[in-house]
Amino acid sequence: MRLPGLESRSPRRLILSSAGDLARPSDIAGLEGVDHLLVEGGAETAAAFLREGLVDRLLLYRAPILIGTGKAALGDLGLTDLASAHGRWRLTDTRMLGSDRLEVYAHS
Repeated sequence: MRLPGLESRSPRRLILSSAGDLARPSDIAGLEGVDHLLVEGGAETAAAFLREGLVDRLLLYRAPILIGTGKAALGDLGLTDLASAHGRWRLTDTRMLGSDRLEVYAHS
């Protein structure tokens, strides 16, 4: 929903698709006039942006509950060993939001 009088400041919406008929992360990287991008999606969407090097900051929200197997939070990043994974991200902030925890990581 757009707020009356603020349409020009409202976020643009893009739809990603694994079928390839809609926007891809590499297409999004070339958008002009885009300073910030909020990505909402599943494990494969998150992994695609990380693989393409299009993520500057991660905000991870964790709830103190266990519900069993659940769904994967992240798909395959293409990293094959721990040495490749170390040093990519650094924790810059952590805070409690009620009983949930927010962790903020910046790309190194």
